[in-house]
Amino acid sequence: MASHRLILLFLVFSILVSCENAPGISSPSDLEVLPYYDMKGLLEQEIEKLEGVKVTKTTRVNGEINKTEVNLTREQWKDEFDAFFRADINRSSYLNSYTTEVDRDILIHRLKPEEKSAIKEIQVRIVDDRPVWISFKTAKESPFYTSYTNGAVYFNNRNKTIDHYSIESTQKIWFLKANNMKIQGVIK
Repeated sequence: MASHRLILLFLVFSILVSCENAPGISSPSDLEVLPYYDMKGLLEQEIEKLEGVKVTKTTRVNGEINKTEVNLTREQWKDEFDAFFRADINRSSYLNSYTTEVDRDILIHRLKPEEKSAIKEIQVRIVDDRPVWISFKTAKESPFYTSYTNGAVYFNNRNKTIDHYSIESTQKIWFLKANNMKIQGVIK
């Protein structure tokens, strides 16, 4: 009787150990652990939900405003959010370049004073394990050129998609007038 239980226990153990994950599901050891919030991964997921969705887009270039309503393809959305993808700090060269702190429900990654990078700060407000908004700040400065870019994406937590976004950039070359551009999009 005890030998039957031992054999049964061995069979159950063998079956459990030999099982693999379902297709398309990574095993925990295969998942990449990122040092900072995965803004790039989040936006790649959200872009999948936006293909063919109408967006009211307002652009302002040096005070001149243009408003259009467009449907963007997946590739066009990637172009639209290019500044966010370029602000991704999950690169091996940035591994220890940022501090991470939490202020209430806001996760903040801030460039350490002794480090050099154009990406100065990323903030994510998280409520109920979902991002409410995500923002970034970049700055490039040299004796002849300065450039500042701020971007933010806001989420609609009811339908769990992007609600609206904005990107503003100011560039100044030494002897020339500053150029200012702002893009705002509202998802319909």
